[in-house]
This record gives sequence, C-alpha cells and structure tokens, in this order.
Amino acid sequence: MKKDQVASEARRELEVGGFATVLASNMHTFANIFAQGREGKFIIKAVHNIDSVTRKEADALSKLSRFMGAEPLVVGEVSKNSKLRPGVSYYRFSIRCISPEMLADLAPNGSPLLASKSVGLKVRIDGAKLRRLRKISGAQVSELASMVKISSSTIYKHENETDYAAAATVAKLEKILGGTIRAEEQLSFSKVAVHASTLEGTGLQALRLNSAPFDIVAKDKNYFEISLDANSRTLAKRAAFFHAIKETFDSNYPFFLSKRKKGRVLGVPVLGKEEISKVHSEDELLDLVY
Repeated sequence: MKKDQVASEARRELEVGGFATVLASNMHTFANIFAQGREGKFIIKAVHNIDSVTRKEADALSKLSRFMGAEPLVVGEVSKNSKLRPGVSYYRFSIRCISPEMLADLAPNGSPLLASKSVGLKVRIDGAKLRRLRKISGAQVSELASMVKISSSTIYKHENETDYAAAATVAKLEKILGGTIRAEEQLSFSKVAVHASTLEGTGLQALRLNSAPFDIVAKDKNYFEISLDANSRTLAKRAAFFHAIKETFDSNYPFFLSKRKKGRVLGVPVLGKEEISKVHSEDELLDLVY
C-alpha cells in the first residue's frame, strides 16, 4: 500500500473513532494528518514501511507536536518485510508507530507492548511488583529463574531496575506468580528540544519548520499556521489545507505572509511583511487576519 493510500485509510479509521481530521494531501511533508478528538491531539506521518522514517523527520514531527500540544504518531503497514501486528505499538526514534486499524480505538501512548529488532516484543516491567509477587509466592530468585529458564542475575536486574523483558518471558513470570508485573506508566515520545522564537513584533512564540505543510506556526491563546511565498502550485495546495484547518479545528487561524502581495489565496488571507511589522499583539493579528 502506498503512502497516500495509508494516509487515506488512516483518516477513515480516525473518523470512525470520532476524530476530526485534516489531511495534507499531495505534499512532501513529515506531517500528513492532523487529528483531534476527546482522546487528544495527534500529528501523524503516514508511510508504507515505518523503517523509512528518518531521524530528521522524527525530530521534526516531535518538535511540531510538542509545540502544538499534540502527540506525534507514525502510521504504517510494515516493518522490514513483516506486517505490523494488530494491537502492538512499535517505536522508531521514540515515536509510536501503529497500523491504520488501531486508529479507531486510539488513546494517547497507552500500548504496553514495544517492538524490538533484537529480541522481538518487549514489555516494561515494574520491578517492585515482580519482587513483591515473588516474595508472596515464597520462591527464591534462583528457583524463579530456573522455572522461567533465565538467569538469576536477570531476575535481580528486573527487580531493581526499570527495564524491559521479552513479552514471552513476562507472560511466563505472570503465570507462575499469579499476577501482573507490567509497568503502568506510559512511554513518552522523543524529548527533542524545541527552540521557539517570536513572530515579528507580535510577541507570539513561533516555530520555524522545513518540509511541513506550512513554514511557521505561532501560538499564544490560538494557533497561527503560516506559509511564506512559494510557487502557485504549492500555494494552491496549502490554501486548500489551510481552509480545512480553519473549518475543522477551533482556535486555528492560518494565513500567508508575502513580500509581494496582499489579499487572499482561495479565501485564505495574505498579509504583507509591512502589515505584520505593525502588529504588536495576538488580538491585533486576529483582527488583521480574520
């Protein structure tokens, strides 16, 4: 399945789950879908193979998501030559990766399973739970290790460190001990530093971007997606995308910022550099844009 097909299927699944969505279609971008629902906000990159996502793309997706109060997400079909497993979250550069089928029931970063190229599926262990259940059972570390067929040092490590273990090993331990040892805490996405500046004299925080559906996003009480001068084809694509953003999400006010002209592109406002240089607050910007 091609990237655009994955994006379209992902959007359908999100809408089944009650999300409002906007698709950045026919664009070369690290952010294909913007989604918002009761479960939160997500900014999504759609790909066929999740291993094709580069660190640069992952960092950009993480920065934009953090700036906009969303969770970054990669949606794909395969990893290497294997289809992504239903109900399993994979991770690439600390960003959660899932299949489109999981989107209808999407919740913020809640899957306990992690895909690893080295040892298969892994699960995060709560060491205190493991130690407590082992003592309740009366088993010595060496006895438990023998039953599960792992080393005593591995049991000690799991009891005293925040660590991951193979899902099959965790299942054996839980069966023997008669209780869950999985950590309840959730994995967090990549903590890439976000260096925001300000938008002209407005005082709004602004994040400059490359390979996004817009060149700048600014925020205070609202969000302002901004496109700079580009060729007519790119402007038309972005205008359609901006119109959808404005109509779909509250408190989002996209516009174009141009050195050459003022007016509108397919209904989206175009501000001149001179105009915005005279803006000194978010309220003034809102009055000027909408």
